[in-house]
Amino acid sequence: MTITYNEIPQALRYPGAYIEIDGSMAGLSGDLPVVLLVGQKLPEGDAPVGEVIRVASIEDARKKAGAGSMLAQMAARYRNVDPTFDLWLLPYADNPAGVAASGEITVSTAATASGTLALYVAQKPVIIGIGATDTPVETATAIAAAVNAAGPDMPVTASADAGTVTLTARHKGTSGNAIDLRLSLFGEAIPAGLTVALSAMTGGAGDPLPGDLPAMIGQHWFRYVALGINDAATLAAWHAESQRRYKVPVQAGFRAFAAFRGDFEAAASMGESKNYEHLATAWLGFAPPTPWEAAATICAAAAPRLYNNPVISLEGTPLPGLLGDIASNDFSQGNSLLFKGVSLLETGKDGSLYIKRLISMYQYRSDGSADDAWLDINVAEVMERIRYEQRIGAIQRFRGTVAAKTNEGYRPGLPITTEDSVRAYLLSLYKHALMAEYGWVQAYDYYKANLIVEQDPDNPSRFNFKDAPVINSPFYILAGRSQFKKAVPLY
Repeated sequence: MTITYNEIPQALRYPGAYIEIDGSMAGLSGDLPVVLLVGQKLPEGDAPVGEVIRVASIEDARKKAGAGSMLAQMAARYRNVDPTFDLWLLPYADNPAGVAASGEITVSTAATASGTLALYVAQKPVIIGIGATDTPVETATAIAAAVNAAGPDMPVTASADAGTVTLTARHKGTSGNAIDLRLSLFGEAIPAGLTVALSAMTGGAGDPLPGDLPAMIGQHWFRYVALGINDAATLAAWHAESQRRYKVPVQAGFRAFAAFRGDFEAAASMGESKNYEHLATAWLGFAPPTPWEAAATICAAAAPRLYNNPVISLEGTPLPGLLGDIASNDFSQGNSLLFKGVSLLETGKDGSLYIKRLISMYQYRSDGSADDAWLDINVAEVMERIRYEQRIGAIQRFRGTVAAKTNEGYRPGLPITTEDSVRAYLLSLYKHALMAEYGWVQAYDYYKANLIVEQDPDNPSRFNFKDAPVINSPFYILAGRSQFKKAVPLY
């Protein structure tokens, strides 16, 4: 008999037609990526703290994390861009020892004519009706009332006293310091005579502790993570977890996205202090959105494109719903930040925000020397995807077989795996799938010449291989030199 069966016994004499169905070679290994949003919840949210939980809708996120919470706002921003991937939350409670950031709106002179005042809190509009006879105290009271009535996604609450409105972040911690306050974001007129001064949000301190991430995440494979909490301790903890999950034996890594709001010097200092190959932190400048909403939007915009093609350029990818800061388009500052592990966004002429370049925060080797091996976030992504294809294909083809060093004349149909069959599998996968079909890699002849496959001399049940894939890179730069002449050469 030249065929090996799994179900039909060899000792069979009872008449009949017996045909076993084997689907081991039919699977195409497709799956639906899962995204994790990491952020703070409010007490009224019913989700348990420190446990990952699936979210069914934006309203479900509000129920689980609390209306107006960081996580609820992140879920709304994410689903505004990507309706496809599965979405989960990792809720954190505010640090009990933390302090909520606060800002002020001071009304110093009353309006002399009726009108409306357009206040924007983290890009969210609050429109206040102003009467010609309203005093500064009445105007401040109206502003506070309008903020509190502005809807469930307002990240602050307001109170008024003697012509001054105090805005307090809903969450304790440093995140509240990044809540943008401004008037007339779209050039709206301010009522005549009215004088209003804004004091930026400040004083927020005490972020939630990251906790035991391996225990909290468990066996879930989250392909993409948006970090709403972006203090140094949180980024360091997620870096450590990203390395653990990327390596053997877990082999289920993720790309994480965060955003940083502040001036160039602060962004540069922040980037220089990190060295994280699986995390991308984008500079917002002083754009109106909160960093947590920006992180969720960047994740939602980048994740589907990376999943469809992990080596594709992300330049020009729109970030719907976010307004940018034209000042952050500065070439010198942007180019400098790209050498400091900080990703760039681009603001269009109409204020719309786009991805310019997403890089990892990895910058140097352990000895401090510069290293761009993991520069673009695409690198870790494509290598994980190549490994996944190799693993799934190997399991599909070789699991449940016999190991032998060479094919010494075994009859066809025997389930025997040899060095040659492993080598043939890897070469075929590289040439026909990874290169020809997906376009992830190049230089097949080089790959073939450098591929080593051997049966382990101390463990004949094991095959070892070493390969050298040459991955493609996202396109970002075209450089040329045009040397003109004003006279026709005489040759």
